[in-house]
Amino acid sequence: MEEWKQRKTEAAEVTVVCCYNDSGQYETLCASLKQQDIEYELIGIDNRGQKFSSCSSALNSVADQIKTEYVIYSHQDIELPEADMLARFVEYLRGLSTGDILGVAGAVENPDKHAKNMEYVLSNIRHGSELRVAGEEDFTGVRKCDTVDECFFGGRTETFVSAPFDEKLCDNWHLCAVERCLFARMTGHQVYVCDLPLIHRSGGTINHAYNEGFRRLARYYHTADKRCPQAVEKIACIRTVCGSSRTDWLHRTAFYLKRELLIRMHRY
Repeated sequence: MEEWKQRKTEAAEVTVVCCYNDSGQYETLCASLKQQDIEYELIGIDNRGQKFSSCSSALNSVADQIKTEYVIYSHQDIELPEADMLARFVEYLRGLSTGDILGVAGAVENPDKHAKNMEYVLSNIRHGSELRVAGEEDFTGVRKCDTVDECFFGGRTETFVSAPFDEKLCDNWHLCAVERCLFARMTGHQVYVCDLPLIHRSGGTINHAYNEGFRRLARYYHTADKRCPQAVEKIACIRTVCGSSRTDWLHRTAFYLKRELLIRMHRY
């Protein structure tokens, strides 16, 4: 496993961290970042040798290397098609308090109480092979949300140093950002989504590991407020851009079983 840094200048405010296993996709991300009009540092975590078994462990492994005020965690298949996109994201980050989290795809409560889905997706990113707009509403600026997707998110570096990614709850390659969002909200901080129209080449994958991880989060956060001295909010529902469930035993179990059935039927 090779870890390496790319520094554009000494005046960088932000570090971009990416764990990758596809060098071609990662090189495309790097080329995209080089076109940006602000200074940055880049930490690439080469996981082609599968040293890390989870996203949480990979990202935590470089925490002490981040020297900038802000950090962004990016998937390898992200592209920033406009030169000012990184600067715009950093400008949004400047408005955050320590403990807050910002992403580019977020889930909120569905305003339509009769809708089948509990979540409503806010995002201007284009994703998948057809580059479809991921969100359900065109919006500008920054909006509060419940959780953000892992594809591109960040905050003040202190946020992730003082409260690292949970390697036990998120022991695979899914939901590490969602878990940090739940922790942030439970402890009185805010989660936001912004309007940047990034490109995310993947459409995402729902599999057994994702489903099991979601159930684990629901079980943990259903009572986490009772064990956490800093807790100010009970997490009664987990809304994500890939599906939602209440956290009580009945709802989380029904959600898990329904999704397992769909996975076995190859409906995801």
